[in-house]
Amino acid sequence: MHITKNEIKYIRSLSQKKNRQTEQKFVVEGWRALKEVLNSASKVEIAGVLSRYLDDPDYKGILSKLEERGAVVRELTETELNALADTVHAQGVIAVVQQKKGSLEPDVLKKASLVVVADAVSDPGNLGSIIRSSDWFNIDLLLLGKGCVELHNDKVIRSTVGSIFHLPIVEDIELLSTLRVLKKNGFCVIALSGDGKHSYEDQPMSGKLAIVLGSEAHGVSAEVRTLADDIVRIPKYGKAESLNVGVACGIVLARIRSQRETKKGA
Repeated sequence: MHITKNEIKYIRSLSQKKNRQTEQKFVVEGWRALKEVLNSASKVEIAGVLSRYLDDPDYKGILSKLEERGAVVRELTETELNALADTVHAQGVIAVVQQKKGSLEPDVLKKASLVVVADAVSDPGNLGSIIRSSDWFNIDLLLLGKGCVELHNDKVIRSTVGSIFHLPIVEDIELLSTLRVLKKNGFCVIALSGDGKHSYEDQPMSGKLAIVLGSEAHGVSAEVRTLADDIVRIPKYGKAESLNVGVACGIVLARIRSQRETKKGA
């Protein structure tokens, strides 16, 4: 069945933050992202597909799985897809996905040993990089403080390349009270900052850790710094003024995992 005008209008409305928040839905583009959705517990509501993919054996299996999980699959034209997609790389498919809200339950904290906390990270690409690095190094929980870019912003979704479907993420949290809760649950809170007194390489990375990453413009806030058990830096060897927060996240998580794997094998 061909996509209806009302369905087009509905999908287009989700380009606005207020509508995403009201509907608790967001849009993904491309087959790669759609495969990642199917490998998660996330629910697809509707998918619009170019006609040439409907009978293609390489894609029919994906579409069948979508329908088995209750999704509505609609045919659309190139013109309709271009009007709906945020990029020119939608790859012939666009879908509406139910948002999955994470929560900071006591049981989650009891099981967690490695948490990443974002303090007002406002750039979508940087948040996407943090999510990808957190997924790569298999953290237990990602917390996004108030002032962070919206998790389901279309640019964030694209830059995660599907990792958003693999991680428990809680957004819009009140950082100070949450960090206090983490500390009461045995977490050591480590803030990352260019002016840190110690190198991250000298910081023991065992036990329950919460790594706090600050905003691009202002770094970790003064209030959060007062709650940190330590503030560490990544040593600088070149002339760059600063290090991208997503890159910094990957560097520190790689060190943590390396230490923990070495300890396991000892």
